[in-house]
Amino acid sequence: MLNSTNPIVDAHKVTHPDKMAEASTLARQIPAQCHILNPEPREILFFCSNLAISALRSVIEFICENTGLIILSVIVVSLLYILYKCYLSPPIYVKDLTEVGFDHIAQGTDRALHITRAQSARQLGTKLPPPYPNGWYVVAESRDLKIGKVISVDALGVNLCVYRGEDGVARCVDAYCPHLGANLAIGGTVCGNCIECPFHQWRFGTDGACVSIPGVETVPKGVALKTWHTMEVDGAVWMWYDAEGREPLWTVPEAPELKSWAFRGRNEFTINTHIQEIPENGADIAHLNAIHSTSLLTEIGDRFPFLHNIIGRHFWAAEWSRGKEEHLATVNIVHKYLIMKFDAFPIKVTVNQIGPSHVRLRFNSALGPLLVVQSVTPRGALLQHVVHRVYSPRYNAPLGAWMVLAEAWQFKRDVAIWNSKRYVNSPSYVKTDKTIRAFRAWFMQFYSENSIPLKQALQNPLDW
Repeated sequence: MLNSTNPIVDAHKVTHPDKMAEASTLARQIPAQCHILNPEPREILFFCSNLAISALRSVIEFICENTGLIILSVIVVSLLYILYKCYLSPPIYVKDLTEVGFDHIAQGTDRALHITRAQSARQLGTKLPPPYPNGWYVVAESRDLKIGKVISVDALGVNLCVYRGEDGVARCVDAYCPHLGANLAIGGTVCGNCIECPFHQWRFGTDGACVSIPGVETVPKGVALKTWHTMEVDGAVWMWYDAEGREPLWTVPEAPELKSWAFRGRNEFTINTHIQEIPENGADIAHLNAIHSTSLLTEIGDRFPFLHNIIGRHFWAAEWSRGKEEHLATVNIVHKYLIMKFDAFPIKVTVNQIGPSHVRLRFNSALGPLLVVQSVTPRGALLQHVVHRVYSPRYNAPLGAWMVLAEAWQFKRDVAIWNSKRYVNSPSYVKTDKTIRAFRAWFMQFYSENSIPLKQALQNPLDW
């Protein structure tokens, strides 16, 4: 009897012919089994390749056999997504300062530093107007300011606390508590219609006066926050700014369309320019066909002009004029989108400028009307936050959602210019610039004797 447990070794010890033949066969089988258990990398690769090819062949066969069903499914899902974005989740398109107009600066880890350097080296121009004209400015989106919510806002050279009381009214006060200077907008609490300081829980009423101090029975007289006049129209909370401290010189009635139309989305931009440059764009009629004629669908026509007739391009005609009231101005725009000689999408736009920062654009087209509301808020002396809010009837909600993006794509072309241009106080006017001269004369009404000059606004002294 063999005691060894190794069949290969045992095969050499067997002397009987039958036993030797059996052992020899067993010895040949074991390497084959080991080869199966430990395949070579080349065989693994071959197996995986065959598996991948088989899977790909199955997918292709499935697609070929169910092409119609797949296309229908894609269309249905796409339509459902479009309807969802139009009616339930309006698009919000946001572009930061460094995202527009800096294509000339190469990509890299130090790109942000190079952009900052380019902005620092930029010549601003001479005799720039004061950076903060008198008027109404947006400090919060109505949709974002829920009852009991507090928002911190930096605008017009001041720090603000914006909150909504239990009565649903939006209010705006100076951010700093007069007690020991805590920021009410950071950690502050809404109590009824009052704002409570996060440091010592002093409460301030709707008129800004202190109404409650823990542990103190009688509140000292004269302890109060500065309050700012507010109004809530066009989907935003606005505050009145006036360098002379005057009461609001005008108010803005609610747009009648908003009683029945719905919000379709908004786009937002941060721009490095003087606030006056932005509304002046409406009076600069010549720039419309200079930078806004290229198709929204593609800019390939700029490289191959002969394609303009095939792709189509925009043509604009506009007229700027003063409004019936001193703080109003109007621009009437006629738009054509010509493919060959066919006007594929005619639009008429009435633009109402209300003060220095508020614009309503009413679009009328074959697909229905739209309302676009523009607001410009100075976050700093030469830093503007521009928002376009779009509204439309229910039946053409897809057009409204598309306008959010279309308006942004056109506006980006202006932003790219503003982020690098300088202000020219006395331009070499030509005939087509007559409305720019008229606009500047009209806009001067928003500056007053105590308007902060640009040099002072650019300084940010620290009180040690």
